[in-house]
Amino acid sequence: MSISLHYGQRRVYECDCDPSQLQAQLALPHPTADFDADLKTAFEQPLDFPPLSQCVVPGDKVVLAVDHHTPRAADIVDGVCEILIASGIEPGDVTILQPASSGNGLLIDPRSRLADTIQAQVEWEIHDPADENQNAYVATTAGGQRIYLSRNLVEADFVLSIGQITFDPVMGYRGTNSVFYPGLSSADAFGRAQGQGHSELGPDEERPFRQLVDEVAWLLGTQVSVQVIAAGRGEVLTVLSGANESVLRRGISLLGDHWRLQVDERAEVVVAAVSADAGGHSWDQIGTAVANARRLVTRGGRIVILSELSAEPGDGMQLIRGSDEPRDAIQPLCDLSPPDLIPALQLADALGWAEVHLLSNVRDSIVLELHMQPLASESAVDAIVAEAASCIFLDGAQHAYGNVRS
Repeated sequence: MSISLHYGQRRVYECDCDPSQLQAQLALPHPTADFDADLKTAFEQPLDFPPLSQCVVPGDKVVLAVDHHTPRAADIVDGVCEILIASGIEPGDVTILQPASSGNGLLIDPRSRLADTIQAQVEWEIHDPADENQNAYVATTAGGQRIYLSRNLVEADFVLSIGQITFDPVMGYRGTNSVFYPGLSSADAFGRAQGQGHSELGPDEERPFRQLVDEVAWLLGTQVSVQVIAAGRGEVLTVLSGANESVLRRGISLLGDHWRLQVDERAEVVVAAVSADAGGHSWDQIGTAVANARRLVTRGGRIVILSELSAEPGDGMQLIRGSDEPRDAIQPLCDLSPPDLIPALQLADALGWAEVHLLSNVRDSIVLELHMQPLASESAVDAIVAEAASCIFLDGAQHAYGNVRS
């Protein structure tokens, strides 16, 4: 059988796999054939909520809270602004608000598709959680936690979240309300959010942090969202708009249909491809791919990660790099909670279970110090696949969720 996996910017790994070897394969879903038509339909026929044009009145101050992992975010912003302006909103009364990047390079201007005259008037702000002047008190949660959010959000007349519904190691599912907290909150909120991951839980199991995120959005008073389901490589499967709960529910269903892989048995080799997309091409994506493969590979088996990663390891990865054994880094990681805590924990856990082989642009010496095996070329991947009694292939592995059925 012919296998094709997309990784990096535009690379494609192809191999022939004997049907007796192939245990499972997750292929990229086909992107929407007409994104503009899907976007228009989502705005005109939202889920359990009035159309966007009926949600605002002239003079409203509008904030679009945009998750920087959102594929085709600039197209969505352009579509939203067109409706807002047609409804009497002045471009100068629209602010696009984003969390700071997770350290993966510069953010792309989400106004890039707007007409020049409108783009010059629409504000674009990157939230700085450490600047107390940017935050304002919202309310206190049922658990007694005081919530501070960007002053832009608190003072807005209408807030619309724009993002991607996807699997998340901390919340189970990211999307709708997750852009608000902790990304658009205070530095203290970031500190409390660190270490909230539960690798033993599936995405559908109760996650206290997801409940907190939804409570924060409720306290803020936001009710409506525009979300996409990714198709990999920066493309979109579909667009959803409407009431937060309805959009999230529908998005979770679509994720299950297109991005969830459940198998009956683990495989000796799992090959996971990581492509560059709206979220960048960083250790965060590598960590998610490794965690997926870890749940699918036999103990002592081989995980093969295909990437064009070139980013330097963060503080958490450096702890692994300096440890005699990967698992020796787990307690220091939990104690110090570095910004890359989650991907570092994902890698340390996987290295304690299986061999991890990495095709990347990271120097071989660094890969070896991280207790992984560097791969020089795709032919090295061919050799691993050829020797395996059983294989699982994951395309777009950073978007997927794979597990063995109970």
